[in-house]
Amino acid sequence: MKQIRQSILMRVIMWWVAMALWTLPSFAQDFDKGLSAYLDGEYAVALKEFHMLAELGDGEAQFYLGEMYGLAHGVERDLFVARKWFLRASEQGNFDADSRLALLYLHGVGGEQSDTLALYHARRGADNNSDASQFTLAEFYEKGHAGVAQSDEDALKWYQLAADKGFTPAYLGLGRLYEKIDDIDNAKRWYQRAIDEGDEYGRKPLARLKAQSADAKQTAGNNRKVVSSSSSSSSGSSIAVEYPDEAARKSSDRVWEDDKDDFLVGANAYLDGDFSLALEFLYPLAEKGVPFAQYYMGEMFDRGLGINKNPKAAVKWFKAAYKNGVSRAGHNLAYIYFTGSAGFVDRQTALKIYHKEAKAGNSLSQVNLGHIYSTGNDVPQSDKIAVRWYSEAAKNGNPTGMFQLGLAYYHSVGGVNRDHDMAYIWFSLADEEGVEEALVYKDLLAKPLTKAQLQKANKRVTECRQRKFKGCFLL
Repeated sequence: MKQIRQSILMRVIMWWVAMALWTLPSFAQDFDKGLSAYLDGEYAVALKEFHMLAELGDGEAQFYLGEMYGLAHGVERDLFVARKWFLRASEQGNFDADSRLALLYLHGVGGEQSDTLALYHARRGADNNSDASQFTLAEFYEKGHAGVAQSDEDALKWYQLAADKGFTPAYLGLGRLYEKIDDIDNAKRWYQRAIDEGDEYGRKPLARLKAQSADAKQTAGNNRKVVSSSSSSSSGSSIAVEYPDEAARKSSDRVWEDDKDDFLVGANAYLDGDFSLALEFLYPLAEKGVPFAQYYMGEMFDRGLGINKNPKAAVKWFKAAYKNGVSRAGHNLAYIYFTGSAGFVDRQTALKIYHKEAKAGNSLSQVNLGHIYSTGNDVPQSDKIAVRWYSEAAKNGNPTGMFQLGLAYYHSVGGVNRDHDMAYIWFSLADEEGVEEALVYKDLLAKPLTKAQLQKANKRVTECRQRKFKGCFLL
């Protein structure tokens, strides 16, 4: 009898093995189906396939479930659930999941905060050749996070390993570190590689380095054409603002049509960080009265891009562009007048411009007015007026306005009643626009909510966005 039982048990085990082997191709097909749906944005299909495989212990499916809950792809964002699936994926040997866990533990979102566990998961993934984990560990060394001593040498090592695998976020890290150690050629090379891979964050530092190189060549006395910084005619402690008129607009329109091709060359050179070429094409057009050429010249003098920094020259060109109807030039002009960065302060003129542009719908001017009234800087302090301008900026999709409006509802500022539901909406919208601090408040407000309450709140967030913020205010 014992031998019979053993024989039956052996046949059962062999049947399990056979079934497992027989179903492997099906599981692979299910995962491929889920991944294809996920990449195509068909999240309902992906969620179904990944859930089935994840419950059966598939580490890849568990990882992608963590991604979906962490990034709110087809589900409500839930960092607690995301952490659960990343942990299970890590246990199954998915070392990319360790990079996510390292960040969740570092910032204490979706569960406990622990530098020890953050570093453990970053090292575990990095040592097992995960490019994402190598990148995360490099960031820890660069910034001295998770209890490690800051080390550019170690950061460079781990960024390089991740970059060698084609992990494009590491390119920016290498650019920063090479710039820090004054290896400018290598810094430019890595910033350019980031841009080539579609990472627009490489443009600003690359443009800065190119501008510095151009300025160094100018100082060394090469024969490149350089605009004299003495071209500014601005002086005195107060500058009258002339607002656009129809004749100026018609004149600039004619200039634009005559010189459109040259303007496009100059504007694209500016956006690409080639300020020497931008200067060659835009300066003559600015002199002729092309509005956005004047605006770009203001930016170049204001920030020292490809030319010696000259705030007074910046004022001249921003004034000219503003006369010709460029709203953002007015905003920049007001900022210079208000802060005194050109060597003089004219806050009454600044306020006049800010109010004009804010009423016309310029969200940057609306936010700045909010800050001015909040602090009472040269105006009677008024939280109520500040919140009104933050509200207008939020309606126009400005992330800072959204965050400040969330704070108003959270703290009951400016005559706004404390309303954590409304605060959650605006912190969520600000978070989606990249305001990092908004996530902290959003998670804080989400903690006491039930799943049903959180779903209802997130539904309102979605509705507000879809309605372009109409009906999302209690003000």
